Amino acid sequence: MAASGAMALAALKIGGRVAFERLMRPKARRAEDVPCSPGAVTPEWLTAVLCQRSPGAVVTDVVVKPASAGTHERHQLIVRYNDAGQRAGLPRSMFTKSLPSVVTRMIGGFNGTARVEGRFYMQLRPQLEIEAPIGYHAAFDRQTYASILLLEDMVATKSATFCNYKTYVDREMAEDMVDVLAALHARFYGDSELSARYPWVASYPRWFTIGAEKMSLEHYTRKAFDAAAHVIPKSVLAQRDAVWPAAVQALAVHDNEPQGLIHSDVHIGNWYRTGAGKMGLCDWQCLARGHWSRDFSYAVTAALTPDDRRNWEKDLLRRYLDRFAALTGTRPDFDRSFLNYRQQMVHALLMWTITLCHSPLLPAMQSEATTLAMIERISTAMADLDSLRS
Repeated sequence: MAASGAMALAALKIGGRVAFERLMRPKARRAEDVPCSPGAVTPEWLTAVLCQRSPGAVVTDVVVKPASAGTHERHQLIVRYNDAGQRAGLPRSMFTKSLPSVVTRMIGGFNGTARVEGRFYMQLRPQLEIEAPIGYHAAFDRQTYASILLLEDMVATKSATFCNYKTYVDREMAEDMVDVLAALHARFYGDSELSARYPWVASYPRWFTIGAEKMSLEHYTRKAFDAAAHVIPKSVLAQRDAVWPAAVQALAVHDNEPQGLIHSDVHIGNWYRTGAGKMGLCDWQCLARGHWSRDFSYAVTAALTPDDRRNWEKDLLRRYLDRFAALTGTRPDFDRSFLNYRQQMVHALLMWTITLCHSPLLPAMQSEATTLAMIERISTAMADLDSLRS
């Protein structure tokens, strides 16, 4: 009840602020301003945040085009520069992720995920040798929960195609996904500086526990088991009371083993494929410090068809461990790693139970078709590998 009350108060505060912004239509002009919506973006503001390292460069015009909406709203910016800006090769097309509405600020601002993602792109992304978008600027207002992130237009720069639950992930794509994850996890593996220098990256147990309380995760997971019963295998349905204890138990590996940087939301919809055929990873708002098996388990179970996952999962795990060992000098035991893979599936499932059933104060984060497809794939893997008894 306390979590619901806090959420309701936040919704009232945010609602008042958004109403004020829509009435007054404030504009962002200085670098320190946080645009309340893409409509508040001006050439002056873009000049301040994009041109500071290019002497004489000025943004002369910007056109805002709507793209999509979910936990954030996405808009495309078509930017024009003076001659100096054009010579500097500054980006002419980019995408924004912003929180202009009550529902987006509730999920991205109130929960803090927008702030974390912005910091990732500005502070950590430059240190990673993986395929992921470049961030040009990030800003967040702690008082109003307004946020904006300027991101590379991957279609323009790399002819990218974004994936969804209908995308067939073949063996080559799956192997490339595994390689991306190994490179991500290896970069800060066991590095105490990760928590010391970047304290805003929460440990996965803390990230999960706080989020579970705010979102009433256990309650809505029970509701989701009813709503999705037709796609969940009978053996998993019969063990539904074991799901929450299994999730709590699966947190132990994140405390007991060396941590690294994990994405935490590696479902197929957060992957893209470049024109050169390389897999890339976007949407970093669920970033945490934790054990690599969290991402590996989620990616394999959510991206692959059940038959392909059954046929490839052990080979993909061996490939991951080979890449991880080459990058870190540490090779985790295969049998222990496979056990971790089985146990972490329940956390992948909980990302989608809360998507299917959630507080009415939160927006619909994915389509029902996407959500049910993810629940079916992950719960089928749990049934195949008896993960609730692992």
